[in-house]
Amino acid sequence: MIKHRYAHEIDPNGGSAAAVLARMIEPGKRVLELGTGPGTVTRILHSKGCKVTGVEMDPKTLASCAPFCERTLQANLEDPDWAVSLAGESFDAIICADVLEHLRDPRPLLNQLHNFLKPGGSVLMSLPNASHLTIVASLLGGRFPYQKNGLLDNTHLKFYGREDLEALLRECGLLWQHWHTVQVDPAQAELKTYWQQLDEEAKTFLKSKCADGEVYQHVVRAQAATEAAHLQKLVNERAELIEVNRVKVAELIEVNRVKVAELIEVNRVKVLELGHQLAAKEITSQADRNSALVLHQTMVAKEKNIQATLAWTEAQLQNHKQSIEELQIQIEALKQSTSWRITAPLRKLLRKISD
Repeated sequence: MIKHRYAHEIDPNGGSAAAVLARMIEPGKRVLELGTGPGTVTRILHSKGCKVTGVEMDPKTLASCAPFCERTLQANLEDPDWAVSLAGESFDAIICADVLEHLRDPRPLLNQLHNFLKPGGSVLMSLPNASHLTIVASLLGGRFPYQKNGLLDNTHLKFYGREDLEALLRECGLLWQHWHTVQVDPAQAELKTYWQQLDEEAKTFLKSKCADGEVYQHVVRAQAATEAAHLQKLVNERAELIEVNRVKVAELIEVNRVKVAELIEVNRVKVLELGHQLAAKEITSQADRNSALVLHQTMVAKEKNIQATLAWTEAQLQNHKQSIEELQIQIEALKQSTSWRITAPLRKLLRKISD
């Protein structure tokens, strides 16, 4: 294997952008990988039984990827005719892993990709985040220090924040379906020196004000902006909202369960202490007996209230689960409804007007 400036081993189950991209593709799919580099993603896809067509400008680098590809194509992605030999072919997924930032203008390439996507196919990409706190810190110091690799790789020609990337996708007729971010603490990034030169007050301020300040890379899965894609995004957003709520409810139940257990234990100890106190002395007066009875009844009432709180919390979880199931049924009904199909042209027109 040749040495390459971007060659590195990754954990397929790890949190790197390459690993995340590879996991977004199901086994056995047909994939067009643009800019294979040393084959970091290619190897993972090959291990999953994917049929990869690899495109790379450097012939030596491409040769190192050839054993893991069904087909290879040496081409410059900025050449309008780079894909002539792929005419008529279609793929389940097209990957641009840390590629678009190396192009003078990625729009012609992205616009071409529609021709090679199967219906429902996805374009997957990863890009460095231009608003990472270390870049902000270097700018505050009057620097924009290009590096051999990383956020300010000296071969990067374009820089994107989240909204820039969203705008690029919209302009090229793509709709993002899943957005993942790779986080890197500014104290750990390659430009950390500039971050460390700031005082604590400045660091705190920047962390509170900088959008995506700890996002190192954006990893996005997008589709052609069709009616089906808009519906799928709606379903995805509902599903994500349901999952967020499910996690919150589960956390609430766990917190309440712990509190209930603690209160029960406290009351149990108090009852035992009361029993020991009563056993240690002879209760002779009616007043003593009444006081002991009242205290015991108070303890029992508190425990009943605690158990009732736990039961209510569990009931809330069941209600939430039922709501999730009902929402999923509603979404499926919407997808199959006649009104949804009839109003498709109107929704398309409204989106064009809003854009």
